[in-house]
Formats: sequence, C-alpha cells, structure tokens
Amino acid sequence: MSSILTRIKDAYISICGFHTNRKLVVIESDDWGSIRMPSKHTFERLISLGDNPQDNAFLSNDCLESQDDLNALHEVLYSVKDSRGNPAVITANFAVANPNFEKIDYKTGVYSYEPFFETYNRYYGDNAILKYIKQSKNLRCFKPQLHCREHMNVGHWMKNLKDQRADALLAFDNFMIGVGSSFTENNRFGYMDSFNTSHSMNEELKKILITAHEIFEATFGFSSETFVASCYVWNKELEEVLNDLGIRYIQSSAWQNYPIFKKGKNQYKRKIHFTGEKNKLGQLYTVRNCAYEPAYNQNPIECSDMCFNEIKQSFLHKKPAVICSHRFNYIGSINPQNRTNNLIGLQMLLNKIIAEFPEVEFISSPELFAIMESEFK
Repeated sequence: MSSILTRIKDAYISICGFHTNRKLVVIESDDWGSIRMPSKHTFERLISLGDNPQDNAFLSNDCLESQDDLNALHEVLYSVKDSRGNPAVITANFAVANPNFEKIDYKTGVYSYEPFFETYNRYYGDNAILKYIKQSKNLRCFKPQLHCREHMNVGHWMKNLKDQRADALLAFDNFMIGVGSSFTENNRFGYMDSFNTSHSMNEELKKILITAHEIFEATFGFSSETFVASCYVWNKELEEVLNDLGIRYIQSSAWQNYPIFKKGKNQYKRKIHFTGEKNKLGQLYTVRNCAYEPAYNQNPIECSDMCFNEIKQSFLHKKPAVICSHRFNYIGSINPQNRTNNLIGLQMLLNKIIAEFPEVEFISSPELFAIMESEFK
C-alpha cells in the first residue's frame, strides 16, 4: 500500500502546479545554527551509558557547524559554474537560537535561550563563523533563510524535564536537546518538532516564531523571504503568523505533518503539497522532489547517483529540481569521514549536473519563488 501511495504522491507533485522549460536546481539545507551532538567526547560518553546514539544518523554525525565545515562546503560549491557563471548555492535554513542551559531552571519552569551566534562564541570562542557567512562573496553560495527559533518544541521539552523524564534529563546534563532514547512512539521527532501544537499552545508558538523572525532580521540585515518548519510540522495558524510577518513563501516536503492529539497520543494528519500550490492567504509552496542525504547510510556515491536520477525525472516533467540536503551531511566534528566522503559525492553530483545539463541554473529558494511569481500565472 505504501508503494502505491508513493507513486500517487510522485505523480501528483509532478503533474500539478508550476512547470518550466528552464533547468532550475535548488539545494535546501536545514538545521544550520542549531546544536545537536556537542562533541565526540559526549558521543562516546552516551555510548558508554547505553543510550546508543550511534543508531541515530543525526546524533552520529551532526554538530554545530565549524569554520572548517563551511570552508570545505563552499570550496565544492564554488568549484562549478552554471550557464550564467554562478556557483552552486545552498539555501541554508537557520535555527536562530539554542537553549541557554546555564540559565534554565526546569524545576521552576524558567526557560532561557541564546541567539545562535552566541552559541558559536560558546563553542568556538568567537563569532568568526557569522562574519564569514555574512560576507557578500559567501552569500552567493550560501543563502540564509528561516527554519525556526530553537530546533525543538520548548513546551514539550520543559514539561518532560520538570516531570524528571530520564531521556530529557540525560540530554540536559549533556547540553543537548534530545538523546537516542528521546525518540519514541509518542515523541517521534525527539523534541525537534518546534511547531507541534500537540505539545505547545498556539499562542506560545506564535510568539516564538515572531521572535525568530526578529533575530534573523537583526542578525543578517535582511528579512527571510521563505520559511520551512522543522520536521515539516505546522498548522494553518502558523501560516497566518508567517503572512503577518511578510513571509509569503513556504518550503516543504511533499507531506506536511499537521499536528493533532487523538486517543491520548500525538499524531499527524499528512497533507500533500506541490510546487506552485497557493494557499488561501496567497502564500506559495515549493516541494522537495530530490534528495542528497548520504549521512543516513554513509553511501555518498549511491546517493549521488540516486539524486541525479531524481533531477533528470524532475526536468523530464518540466519541474524545478529542489534537493533536500540537511546540514548533517557536511559536518566533520563527530565523524570526519562523514564530511570528507559526502563532499566527494556532492562534487560528483554537481559535475554530472553541469555535464548533462549545461543550461542549468543554480538558484536559491527565494530566487525560485521570484521566478514562479513572474512566470506562473
């Protein structure tokens, strides 16, 4: 049954919405600025405690990005040029804050956060990374957009800390949001679903989103034109807040996880989207129809080939190729070979694209939406 649904979904997003003869490639990458696994030492400590983080691809590879991570990634992006002479570009979707563990008192319900550039300073001793990202040259291949404030559901996390949940306490003691044991049937995303109204009140989440927008604008000097919800979990009320903030474009997977609370469990109603869809507020969606996510299985060559085939299918259906490629594919602090090998795969993918499609255009998500607005009536 699932394979039938997948074929129906693929056909739906191929047939509906925006079509173009242009060969447009977008790479959307989530989670920049957020914490995950603090260090290799913490990773090894959790293994010794029996938490088994090695069974989770994100916990095994993901960490706050370093200068070395960005340098290596940008080198690959700048190694290729499209038909207009532009490098490949990653739309880097940022979590603009992280928990301030030292100021949180979960016993009394006192929560505190820090902007992500303060996390840079705490991890690396300076803000050189932010300065590097903001250089105009680097913005050509690395376009920041808004993902969330913290990449976690604050209300759910704080409740479980106050209730003395073992996994939440273990995470907190290690300056983390969630650990291996946090991922359960009733906590599918391990606290990472920032805008899940099954766990937090709508009004609370609205305030968090407004604050996230303010931090983003103050940090980068421009407003985010697009938004992607963490874990693709959001509801229509969140879209209304986005609209009030001037965000008219929504990045998505084919499926939106619409949060509901049913029979005492947190569940999701899956809602399908397609590129070029417009909601009642006039906001446009794009859908990720390709994936380069080798960190899941450490298979960059195979993943590069699969992604290239998805790109060819997208162009066959006259659709933009919107590639999903999370930050954890390009991080080397926990597992150095993760970054090295996956960048080799990315290089192969980009080289194949320009060889097969010399007319290709590497564009950011805001640029894709601008094209859709001008060409799709």
